[in-house]
Amino acid sequence: MDKDVAVFKACSDATRLRILFLLTEGELCVCEIMAVLDLPQGKVSRHVAVLKQYGLLTDRRDGVWIYYALARDSSIALKYVSVYLVSARQVHDRVLADLERLRGLVSQGKICVPRPSMAQLQVDDREDPHVHGQSLPVREAQ
Repeated sequence: MDKDVAVFKACSDATRLRILFLLTEGELCVCEIMAVLDLPQGKVSRHVAVLKQYGLLTDRRDGVWIYYALARDSSIALKYVSVYLVSARQVHDRVLADLERLRGLVSQGKICVPRPSMAQLQVDDREDPHVHGQSLPVREAQ
């Protein structure tokens, strides 16, 4: 139960929840999250650290870049949060605006990484057959 409490604590902040919604589109680095949310690097990094500490995010290094993604964990709370994030992202105006801004930055080539891996969050259809997320198109290197 302690792990479930930690998941809900991490989700209790609006900025952290916005970051989680963004990550339903795929992996992002701190620079990309900063650009979408229009927040300073320190603030984004602190929120990402909390989400990682509580097990909601994983990271991987690719050269100098660190990419963050939603964790896939056996925690029941985390599974429900993942389903919520994918299914509710079309409901909240602020989330819709964030996702639209992310798509705009990708299409304009204004993100910091030339070829981000936009690995879409996979939600097991057996858990909720009504959840169908859409991933962003991957930009070709120029």
